[in-house]
Formats: sequence, C-alpha cells, structure tokens
Amino acid sequence: MKEIIGFITIILAFVALYPYIVDIFRNKTKPHVFTWIIWAIATILVFFGQWQKGGGPGSWTTGVTGILTIFIALISLKKGSKDITNSDKIIFIGALLTIIPWLLTKDPTLSVILLTLIDVLAFFPTIRKTINDPQSETFISYFLNVFRHGLSIFALTKYNLATYIFPAALVIMNLVVVIMISKSNHKK
Repeated sequence: MKEIIGFITIILAFVALYPYIVDIFRNKTKPHVFTWIIWAIATILVFFGQWQKGGGPGSWTTGVTGILTIFIALISLKKGSKDITNSDKIIFIGALLTIIPWLLTKDPTLSVILLTLIDVLAFFPTIRKTINDPQSETFISYFLNVFRHGLSIFALTKYNLATYIFPAALVIMNLVVVIMISKSNHKK
C-alpha cells in the first residue's frame, strides 16, 4: 500500500509542477531564483537523508521533486525574479553548510532538520514576492503540493524526525502560500 501511495505522490509532483512550469514559460509565474536554487539543494539532500533513515516510498516524491526543482531553478535563472537580498545569500550558504553535520556524525537527522529550516526560510523570498504580486505564483501548484506532501507522510516506511519533518513543514509552507494567494484574490 505504501508503494501505491508513493507512486501517487510522484504523479502529484508532476501534476502540481506542470502548470507552474507552463506559467513560467507564459511569463505569468515569476519564480524567485534563490528560492528555487535553495529548494533544489535542500530537496536533493533531504531525499538522501530520508532514504538513509528508511523513508522508503514516502521519500520518492522528495527525490522526484528534487529533480524537478533543479529544472525550475535553471529556468528561473532566465525567467525568474532576481531580487536577491543579503538574507537570501545567508540562507543559500546555510543550505550548503548543512551537509557538515551529516559528514561528521554519519547520521542525516541534524542535517535534515537544518535543511528543513532552510527550506522554510527559502519560502520567504517567494512569500515577499507573492505579497507584492499574488498573480506571480501558480495557485494550483501550491494547492496540490499541500496534499502531495501530506500524502507522502503516509507512505513513509519508518517514522523518525529525518523522514517526516520535511514533508510536514512543506504542507504548512505550501498552505501559507495558498492562503496568501487566496486572500489576495478575495481582495479584488
């Protein structure tokens, strides 16, 4: 059953990100370049941490999302928002440094916790941008991500901090973006 849920979350990853990618090429969505670069680094590292700690099918969506996130990060270099602040640079450096505890302890848990925190912080450039221009984000992608990450928790083979903290945080952060876009649409 966990494998079926894992496959569903992979399908949801493609379904959620397809309209986002289409909207980027239509110049409707403007991904924040640093947000997506940081998410790419964090997501790939978290996938390996989840896998090492027994995440099983629940970690599959993290791995697939990591690959898709790299693709979006590359697109955002040309078509995205590039208002990079000093705090964005600090978060980026922090993402790179999170591998150190894993290398020193041979346990990814602390690194996954730090990467989750950094991933949450990486939402802030997108949130800042969305406050100013709510239509610069694709609602359906964030909406589907809430369900995808929530569902992935049920596909985890082992439940420990390294396997569930990341998808749980992504449920919350994607929900924040969904609420912000929805509130702005109601103001109009």
